[in-house]
Amino acid sequence: MFWKKKIKVESIEPMNTNDQRETFRYVFTEDRSLSMVFKQKPVKILNISAGGMAFINNGFKQYEADKINLFLDIPNFNGDPRFPTLVRILNITKNDVCHCIFENLTIEEYEIIHKYVLEMQKIDLKNKT
Repeated sequence: MFWKKKIKVESIEPMNTNDQRETFRYVFTEDRSLSMVFKQKPVKILNISAGGMAFINNGFKQYEADKINLFLDIPNFNGDPRFPTLVRILNITKNDVCHCIFENLTIEEYEIIHKYVLEMQKIDLKNKT
């Protein structure tokens, strides 16, 4: 055990890890996508999770935010899969990808996004076989 062997345990800075997301995400393919308008400009969403999303930069700056209407077409879902949310750009990569977070989501809205991600992953897995 590390405390008995006097092994020094170093903490890992969250921004230095390869995978900075801690929630399941769905990565969109060319034939399947999600449309969104951010700051009156259409954007191509690359992936989505309950924590946020990533999309191709269209002239935006870090920390810009916009209220969007998210509509998730979820198979096998009986509720209303659309809701407004605030999206904020946390960082923009060298490859011009905006990494964003959802702000002020309710628990129900988080659950809707989780349901969407899981259902889309199930569809992709089913189509691979």
